[in-house]
Amino acid sequence: MKASQTRSTTLMQTANRLTPRAPASLRIAADPTDKAQLVAAYILALKAGTVGVLGAAKEATLVPIEYNGDFNWDWTTGNVDINKLTYDYISGAVSPSTDIPGACAVGGTGSLPNLYGELVKALTWQFNPADEAALQAALTKSSVQEQSIVATYTGIYGPITHAQLLTAQQVSASIQKPIDYILTYQAGYLWAGVPSNTAPISLISMQNTPNLRELLQYAPPSAEPVIQAISEYVNALGPSASLMDAQSFGSSLLANLKKNLTPSATNGGILQSNPPSAQQYFPAFSSNMQPGDILAGLQNSSQTAYVNFTASSAEQGGYNVSFSGGGSMSWGGMLLGISVGANFQGDVAAQQGSGSTFDIEMSFPGVTAIPFAPASYQINSDGNTGWLDETVLYQALNNYNNGSKDTGFTFQSGLPSGIKLGPGGVGYLSTVVVSAYPTIKITFAEGDYSTWMQWLSAHASVSVDLFGFISLGGANAGAFSAQVQQNTSSSGFSLTLTPPPVVSSTSAPNQGVPVLAGQVSWLGSSEA
Repeated sequence: MKASQTRSTTLMQTANRLTPRAPASLRIAADPTDKAQLVAAYILALKAGTVGVLGAAKEATLVPIEYNGDFNWDWTTGNVDINKLTYDYISGAVSPSTDIPGACAVGGTGSLPNLYGELVKALTWQFNPADEAALQAALTKSSVQEQSIVATYTGIYGPITHAQLLTAQQVSASIQKPIDYILTYQAGYLWAGVPSNTAPISLISMQNTPNLRELLQYAPPSAEPVIQAISEYVNALGPSASLMDAQSFGSSLLANLKKNLTPSATNGGILQSNPPSAQQYFPAFSSNMQPGDILAGLQNSSQTAYVNFTASSAEQGGYNVSFSGGGSMSWGGMLLGISVGANFQGDVAAQQGSGSTFDIEMSFPGVTAIPFAPASYQINSDGNTGWLDETVLYQALNNYNNGSKDTGFTFQSGLPSGIKLGPGGVGYLSTVVVSAYPTIKITFAEGDYSTWMQWLSAHASVSVDLFGFISLGGANAGAFSAQVQQNTSSSGFSLTLTPPPVVSSTSAPNQGVPVLAGQVSWLGSSEA
């Protein structure tokens, strides 16, 4: 199976909404224990080899990644777009593997933004009982002053229309009533001269200023009676002015987060390339590592990870396989499949003359750690951009776990079914550790060189599948070159399969490379 056929799948079935069901050719069939153990041993060995290159300090943060196809390293053309094949990988929600302890599985394309969207829709902002009581008391006390503001303003400037409210809501989604329009939009935004895409002046700022007229310096002379009424109102609110500010901020932020779930050109959405997505925008992901730097890393042969294992033919058929430091596992499939189109294919260890014991060394050059991150929600001069707000999730989760007793964000009706937050819940790949394709050396300790070579014949360029189901390279990587050499002793020989180098070319957007390990950030586990 080629990498393009396995993209956005995992090797084994995991949680329905976090990880897509694997195609039939990858599902564990007749002997699930053998395949599960084999895959676990392989990806754990990949992670161990990565630690050997990146250093022991990384060991605590690196996790094995269930086989999910190859990773397309040429992730952007630099024109505010992302390679669709890369996006398919990194936009998958990460969850703990249900089959391999300590490993993580990557879900289907776009599953992370989809699950995050469910979480945002379940968010609420609330006061705790004490703050709610204090605010209601303050609103009752200041009701006369509130009515005075509205009456004075409308007496001078006329009734506030629905269209005006809609315009003001572009500044702050918390503006719902005439009093909100006057305080937040007219006074706090227009009369205060606040720059575009900047939060309006808060009520507490109006309350604390010694001269409200100076703070609202762009108000016309006709606004003097309104400003006087506002001053009386914010003073009547007392300490509850800060509560109203908090409520305004929370409701506005929540509305903006929901709005930005639909990506666009104006809120930081990103286009896809390879193939291009025309004008359809997607939730943005990015990296501070450019494709040229990634290519340089992949071509660095001094950064090489090694995976070694041994195999022997089993009496009942198949093989007994053992990775370094692990026990023996039985495996009924291929050991190493090679093919040339549909005309030549087979298991290198199952041919006449191969013998019964095999040592396999896989060397993965160019180990490179590529950081990725979803676009964080932020307010800047370009407006409200990005979509992921970890601070809100963190606060809401802690409040929910505390019985929703605090003022602020929470999941008042509970988390959406099936979604877990915090460590070991739902996360995303914050780093993908990749390498160039491995050089594979198979030593046939008891093999008959001349007999075995009759099978390989003239096929010097082949495609390679490890264990018959993990494609190494696929069509986009090009063929491995096969070289056979007889051992210096009278028995045995070795086969070396060398992949083509990773190069930058017109086909670079399609070039995948193997994933050795990853780092995961768990939603709701950090304040930042």
